[in-house]
Amino acid sequence: MLCSAIDCALNINVVQYTVPMKKLCGTARLVCISDLHCWSYGRDNCKLYKLVSEQKPDAIVIAGDMITRRASNKQVQKSTELIKKLTELAPVYYATGNHEADFLAVNGMSLLDSVEKTGAEVLYDSYAEASINGNTLRIGAASGRYFDGSERDKITFSMLEEIGKSEAPSIAVVHQPENVLFEKEHISWTADLYLSGHTHGGIWRLPIIGGVMTPAEGLFPKYDRGLFSVDDKTPIIINGGLAGYYFIPRVFNRPEICVINIKQ
Repeated sequence: MLCSAIDCALNINVVQYTVPMKKLCGTARLVCISDLHCWSYGRDNCKLYKLVSEQKPDAIVIAGDMITRRASNKQVQKSTELIKKLTELAPVYYATGNHEADFLAVNGMSLLDSVEKTGAEVLYDSYAEASINGNTLRIGAASGRYFDGSERDKITFSMLEEIGKSEAPSIAVVHQPENVLFEKEHISWTADLYLSGHTHGGIWRLPIIGGVMTPAEGLFPKYDRGLFSVDDKTPIIINGGLAGYYFIPRVFNRPEICVINIKQ
């Protein structure tokens, strides 16, 4: 695959963020990866694994689309093998993206069972109490679907309303940032930090202008990658991801992982 070869020849960028959380006692260092789409950086993703390891994370958050909606059994196995290796570095919290959501709709829920067997915490319209570097945090995730007015939306929205109702700081993974930024229901959601992916950093990037296109906003999006604010109140980090978009390669757009340093 041409675009896979192009992307894998690029060095992965490590993007650092510092996010204050008043509820936190101490510090926590998270690594967030997103949108691998079955691609590989080195044999068995050894280069990606090494890079994550070098960041010395207290926890690793997978923000969706590790596979594609048409992933083969072999590709699913390679993905779960990578996740299992990552659990050796730090606790892993796994959220699904729209590609996993489509995969699950066709193939059933066995993918999540396989991920759970790696030792990762599967977050699927649910949250977990996480002990990270001596801190207790709530980490939850939406199920990665497009919101469509279905009954499932009610389950997702209920989780996002409940996650921040705690003395512990809370992080919600919502793979598609438009589901937070443009969804009117978000006014009642309570997370202290949102993590997203899905945009592929705008796919192509131009000087000054930034990203050229994202799936939700189309041409010249405002929200392509980086740190933004929801209602001038809650931070949202959009991970630029690790893969191209189908057969469209990234141009002037290095793949990335995010390192999120949380402090008081």
